[in-house]
Amino acid sequence: MECLLPETLDISTVLDSASRYKEWLAEDNQLHIDASQVSRVDAAGLQALASLFLSAKKHQIEIQLIQPTQILVDAIGILSLDDQIGWNCELGEEKHDENSSCG
Repeated sequence: MECLLPETLDISTVLDSASRYKEWLAEDNQLHIDASQVSRVDAAGLQALASLFLSAKKHQIEIQLIQPTQILVDAIGILSLDDQIGWNCELGEEKHDENSSCG
């Protein structure tokens, strides 16, 4: 199933995001999470996203972050969540550093 993250992943969206993530987990056994629109992120938003990935893995649901923005990739790296949140090498359009490497 293709899912789209909102532009903002922060404390103000955590409750809505958690509800949305539960719905996604209940609907399919394969999730592709489009993160190409994320322009703002904080620790609370990342914690909710990490929880989604951990829950998916626990329930043997294939999950991958698609086209994460450089902002999101950097935040994942700063909080050392690379092992919990997996993404493809293709970053979101016009929001990344051309010299960045795949995490």
